Amino acid sequence: MYVFGVDGGTTKTIALVADGTGRILSAARGGGSNWTGEDVAIPMAVVVSAVREALHKAGLTGDDIALGMFALAGADWPEDHTRREDLLRGAGLARQLKVKNDAFAGMRAGLRKPYGMVLAAGTGMNAAVITPDGDEWAFGYYDTLGGAGTIARAAFVAVLRAEDGRGQPTLLTQVLLEHLGCPTVEAMLRASVKRQIDDGKLYAIPPLVFQAAFEGDAVAAEILVRYGRGLAEYATAMARRYGMCDKEFDIVLAGSLFKGVGPLLIDTITQEIHLVAPKARIVRARFEPAVGSVLLAYDTLGIEVSDEMYTRLAETLPAAELFDTSRGERPAPTRDEGHEEEA
Repeated sequence: MYVFGVDGGTTKTIALVADGTGRILSAARGGGSNWTGEDVAIPMAVVVSAVREALHKAGLTGDDIALGMFALAGADWPEDHTRREDLLRGAGLARQLKVKNDAFAGMRAGLRKPYGMVLAAGTGMNAAVITPDGDEWAFGYYDTLGGAGTIARAAFVAVLRAEDGRGQPTLLTQVLLEHLGCPTVEAMLRASVKRQIDDGKLYAIPPLVFQAAFEGDAVAAEILVRYGRGLAEYATAMARRYGMCDKEFDIVLAGSLFKGVGPLLIDTITQEIHLVAPKARIVRARFEPAVGSVLLAYDTLGIEVSDEMYTRLAETLPAAELFDTSRGERPAPTRDEGHEEEA
């Protein structure tokens, strides 16, 4: 028995093929596949290509796959799921398939119980919950915070404020100028106004902010504290909405922004959440979201994931480079020129 799991995000799309024992047989990576609007043929072509490559590497065809799980950014409204499912079924990738929002793959990659929450923050951001009663909900279009782009813009503005006198001096000035290849702040601003700064460069700014904060830069630290409070607000809102404030549950932190150096972001999130839900456990995702998608496939098929299967998944996981979001790829167009990016 074989399954595959897909994590389709703004910057990258990962497909993993696994057998029924938790062994990952192959992997493939494509570009971003986050998209909104009625015509999803372009992003689903990216997804199909990644899956076919992974199947080819494993020496399998769609007839061999019991279930394909697609955890996709942009799958928010019910019609988003339907449009994607219709196109993917026509590709003949699996005997059965299921489309879920990508936040649930990030959640499954870290949960120890069948219910809990996820804060997924990578190129973009989303948050989702599975209640003790089994109800599922994701913020989707309600999200107004964003991910890496939000931190990048905050850093950009901080440099402008330091230059014009409204803000404090910051290490970010020299860091961003070197990263973007600009001799002066004015040159950086001109390049931005003319839309001459590559999106991949912008989405690679957050690790620089984490490093500056870790080195004691107060401006960079404040950016991360503000962002952490914003993320925590999603979790506390879900806790209140679904009556989970006094319950024990895991909140999984999934996505590349939680890989930044230093504890400041996670410490801020933890403190803010515990003011509202003191029994919540803040945990890091055990696996990459693509593995979470494989686990969701097992769950859907009624396969109980044993400790041995978790160990086997960890042992056969591809190298970290496959999942790296800082490789400079241009993120896919999101929301058809509308809503903020997703994770």
